[in-house]
Amino acid sequence: MHKKFITCCQSPEFCVLYRHVFYYFRSETERDIFLRNPRNFTEKVIFSTDRNTPKRIRSYKAAELVAQEKAIMSHCPVTLKDENKVEKGHALLVVQFKDNRFVFVNEEKMERFFRTPGAYADAVLPVKMPPAVDPVYLVKLQQQEESITFLEQALGSIVTRGLREVGENRLKYPSLSVKETMLKLFAIFLKAENPANTAYMKEKYHKKMQTFIERCEVPEELHELSDEKSKKEKKGRWPQFKEDYYN
Repeated sequence: MHKKFITCCQSPEFCVLYRHVFYYFRSETERDIFLRNPRNFTEKVIFSTDRNTPKRIRSYKAAELVAQEKAIMSHCPVTLKDENKVEKGHALLVVQFKDNRFVFVNEEKMERFFRTPGAYADAVLPVKMPPAVDPVYLVKLQQQEESITFLEQALGSIVTRGLREVGENRLKYPSLSVKETMLKLFAIFLKAENPANTAYMKEKYHKKMQTFIERCEVPEELHELSDEKSKKEKKGRWPQFKEDYYN
């Protein structure tokens, strides 16, 4: 009635056995329409052949087809038709239809293609293509002779955040100079924010950085407690728990 492919076999309650053949329906409404006049939907009706029925290629199989040619050069036909925009599809969202393989941006657009494949199968890329927006992976940058680009992409934002962390925390470790303290804090920060870290290593170095900062603040805290102790001891207001903490 609507000339759309709708997957219905997930709902056995909307299934009818008619002349030794099972027919599945989208909902109770479609099932009742069929039951009122089943001959109207089974006689002199040419059902789509296997070739003309869209079929999704499973992820493990689609992964093998990534390097092979796909329809309209791996661009999403639904995006091209509905939005008049050229956009690369996801390598694992592949559908076979009429000897062609189509790739889609997301599941929703793939589902749209499934319903009316004929409306999208004839999509044609424009003569003048927009510039490619494929990501440049860090592994490729790492293989280049010039390492500056790789360092900017891999470490630029982390180093900037690390320098801000150092600048905002004016610290001095008791046994180190100010310069040595800043370098030590910066090194721990880089280890804590390493994108290649496991969750365990990230947590470990975050705790180490927190401990380091707390130890840097010990002299200042001792100085403040010492002043407070000298003033309150004279008045007999210095409690024992603070004496224990001070010691």
